[in-house]
Amino acid sequence: MSDELLEKTIEYCKDNGTDRSFIINEDGKEEEVPDIRKSKVMMHMCSDNNSFIFDKLLDIATHMNDNFFNFDLLGFDHFQYTVYDEVGSHYDFHADAIYGENIPQDMILTRKLSFSLVLSDSSEYKGGDLEILINGQAPIKTEQKKGRIIAFPSFMLHRVSPVISGCRKSIVFWAVGPKFK
Repeated sequence: MSDELLEKTIEYCKDNGTDRSFIINEDGKEEEVPDIRKSKVMMHMCSDNNSFIFDKLLDIATHMNDNFFNFDLLGFDHFQYTVYDEVGSHYDFHADAIYGENIPQDMILTRKLSFSLVLSDSSEYKGGDLEILINGQAPIKTEQKKGRIIAFPSFMLHRVSPVISGCRKSIVFWAVGPKFK
């Protein structure tokens, strides 16, 4: 993505979205997010105001899927803007795919591809590495470069390591499709 589009995206994200720094428990009440994650999260649904972001992300997702994964995808309808701006901000190892009893009853599509777009220059923070586990080996650190999008299957374990200093901003989104067969 161009620097101009990245800056426009950051400006839009910081002033808009739905705060998801909490979860809704079984009683319908707000509850702090478990210790697995420490970050500020804003969810963004597609609208006329942010279609410039969705259009670009869709182009990139389509290109990456067509050239590297070839999954049966239908698209995506939201993205998550995440800010790691405190020492120790992190997101421990997890998979984006939802399995077994955790699948909401109304969920008929499956997260198949995960995408992470780095919005911060790597000189603006230390730590905060996106790491992916492959075949149970040591985690692989992805190169953190402003404007770079990392794509991987949503069933892969990954994390953002603790931020040591500075502020890391990113957008993540998930392309969905019919369940794997």
